[in-house]
Amino acid sequence: MNDFYSTSAEMYLREQKEKKDIKYIGRVAGMCIIFYVVIQNVLSLFLLSGTLRSAYYSDPDFQSVVSVIFSVSSVLVPFAVGGYFINKRTKTDIFNLSAPVSNKLMLTAVPLGFFVCLVGNYVTSCFVDFVDKFGIHLTAPETETPSGFGGRFLYVLSIAVIPPLVEEFAIRGVVMQPLRKYGDKFAILASAIVFAVLHGNLVQAPFALIAGIGIGYAVCITNSVWTGVLIHAMNNLYSVVIEFMIADITDEAMLDKVYIITTVLLYAVSIAGSVFFFILKKNRKIMPSFTALREKNKLFAFIWSIPMIIALMIMYSVTKNYVELG
Repeated sequence: MNDFYSTSAEMYLREQKEKKDIKYIGRVAGMCIIFYVVIQNVLSLFLLSGTLRSAYYSDPDFQSVVSVIFSVSSVLVPFAVGGYFINKRTKTDIFNLSAPVSNKLMLTAVPLGFFVCLVGNYVTSCFVDFVDKFGIHLTAPETETPSGFGGRFLYVLSIAVIPPLVEEFAIRGVVMQPLRKYGDKFAILASAIVFAVLHGNLVQAPFALIAGIGIGYAVCITNSVWTGVLIHAMNNLYSVVIEFMIADITDEAMLDKVYIITTVLLYAVSIAGSVFFFILKKNRKIMPSFTALREKNKLFAFIWSIPMIIALMIMYSVTKNYVELG
């Protein structure tokens, strides 16, 4: 009897400790999201007011520069500070910037992750079309596609280089890494939710959730955030290339043909790469959960804190700006 009560007490204390630690990470993540919005709004007051406002909406190059400033200031800064406090408490290698367990495995994980991104794009497109039938029109922030080498170089930098570096550092580093001790499935899902929330609109958020799960899985298997950076960069570069195609190819029939060929080739390459990934990964699996808590309890602990609830409410209000009814 004493052994039973002793075991029960130990289990209870373990559950409470795990809840406390997960809740702490959730609170810090919530604060990071809050400061993400605050910094963006403060920067908007300085960079998008007066003469600078007209320059922003008329100059694609200036848009690219502002986008880089926003990425570094509103994502990198708050999550770096949050990562410092999480690292101090959990003693986790937050950023895990070491090389992957295998370069070959990482190179095949990239097409796998990209394939998940392609699927995410398709699912999101179906979702947007579905809700549109009910008079709910979903939109997302848009930028003007630049022309000329210099402008396009800046555009690629602002879309396919800086955001993948910064966002993977924040999401798959600061948020996901300390949660992995409670099981990779939970860490992947929780970080994907934060990734989706950060996008702040219902066009990008569903895609970010699906892509975040795929990227998180690839990062866990290869044990390197650099895998996530490469997948993220490849997906964003694909979007940029499509924008350039639309801007440059004026013949609609030719555009459709080039788009179909490009898409088919990318699906073929990503599927083939995915097959090689599962061959190379052999016995490598995501880390199982050895925690006392159930998955739903861990997720509840992560989300249910004052900073995270406030962050979700703020992002909900932001998301509403991109929903048109009627």
